[in-house]
Amino acid sequence: MGIIQKGSSLSTAYLIIGIMLGFVTSGLLLPNYFTEEQNGVITLLSSYYLIYSQLALIGLHTTVIRFYPHFKNDENRHHGFLTMMSLVIAFSLILFSFLFFTSQYLYPNFFGNSPLFIKHYWLVFPLTVFTVYFYLFDAYYSASLKGSRGFFLKDVIQRILILIAVVAFIVWKFNFDRFILIYCAAVCVPTTIFMITLLREKQFAFKPSLNHLYADNWKYMTKVSGYSLLLGISWVAINNLDAIMIEKMLDMKQAGIYGRNMFFGILVSIPYRAIHKISSGVISNSFKEGDLANVKSVYYKSSLNLTIIGAFILGGIWLNIENIYHIIPTSYEAGKYVILFIGLGNFFMMMGGVNTAVISFSPYYRWNTIFVGILLPLVVVNNLIFIPIWQITGAAVATALSVFLYNLMMYIFLIKKYKLQPLNIKYLFVFLISAIAFLAARYIPIMGSFILDILVRSTCFTLLFCGLTFAFKLSTDINDVANIVLSKVGIVKKNK
Repeated sequence: MGIIQKGSSLSTAYLIIGIMLGFVTSGLLLPNYFTEEQNGVITLLSSYYLIYSQLALIGLHTTVIRFYPHFKNDENRHHGFLTMMSLVIAFSLILFSFLFFTSQYLYPNFFGNSPLFIKHYWLVFPLTVFTVYFYLFDAYYSASLKGSRGFFLKDVIQRILILIAVVAFIVWKFNFDRFILIYCAAVCVPTTIFMITLLREKQFAFKPSLNHLYADNWKYMTKVSGYSLLLGISWVAINNLDAIMIEKMLDMKQAGIYGRNMFFGILVSIPYRAIHKISSGVISNSFKEGDLANVKSVYYKSSLNLTIIGAFILGGIWLNIENIYHIIPTSYEAGKYVILFIGLGNFFMMMGGVNTAVISFSPYYRWNTIFVGILLPLVVVNNLIFIPIWQITGAAVATALSVFLYNLMMYIFLIKKYKLQPLNIKYLFVFLISAIAFLAARYIPIMGSFILDILVRSTCFTLLFCGLTFAFKLSTDINDVANIVLSKVGIVKKNK
């Protein structure tokens, strides 16, 4: 886990900064200074462009990570690999643009019931174009084990720009139409910076060498891209269809309430992104070299570490659930259990570790698509069943159930194909420690100030959870990091 630990440490630092920025923006300002309908527009724009970007990406992000080791050659800019992939994306976007504008012309009211959203729906197109190229460039850097760059641009730079746009809207009180344009421009900035950086680093070969490497790998690359396309569309749809279906079945206001509450539940999975991205390049190289022992090590450690981290974050959020509605308007409290079930769904994903990456870069990569293909109709059916019964909470239940089943299928598959089974007695200790820390902090008397209540309750939970996890040595990686931190502050002596 050496490379992963170093890479994910920097990525995690960016993610922590991003979490703080996102909390100020999505947790404080958007709910308090924007209407529920305006929040719904922001949520739905994100849902649509994330789904469309996977469609236009045609699975090339996985192909780039998988085949980069085959084309790697610094002297001739990797045989023009990035240039060729960028050209393929350009052709894909031409087809996408035709479909997008044709569908918008023929079915103008199909994509939303809110006049405010329909008015801004066209912005989905530029957001999709820039997001597709961001995914491509980010995959290229991840394949070369520089995945932290994407986190810096997306989680720090972009969030700072969005925060500036939100503050400007609040201070100068300009209309929402102008704000949404500035918001979308902020989303596009990371791709622009990526492009400039790649040009300065001379990663593009404007005369790519069309040698035997393309001929030898093209058929396999096309197959991988096809399966990855289906996987990407299905997975993103599973995570974004809920908001779209809420708007269709309820209204834009409910979609806005759902989107703001969903932010807190998504916090559980933030560390997963860092570890999964860094691990993808390592696992891809390990399969190429036939190093299954390293694949096993990465999978086992990621599962345990992410389970510990996920339990800590989910416990901390639910412990302070009442305090959240002192921070955001009480009108959003209708989505209280959205936080719980979205958080649980993300916790199930954390427990699976980097199982998706293991299957995606193995000879059995097509099974990932099959699993998600089964879940996509299931999540639609679950939403159709649960939304009428439990409203926006029903959508969160549908998502959590889908993610659980998806990870269960992958867990069973990896046992059968590779005999990889990461669960052991340590996971039971994680649950016991979580329960002890949660209950001890939960029964602290309610403080008069909600800020003081958060500080006292969270401090108690953190000390118990982290102290017991460290004492029982559940994870060597976490203990190593803890020892480094403790030695720097002089609590423990540095090992010589």
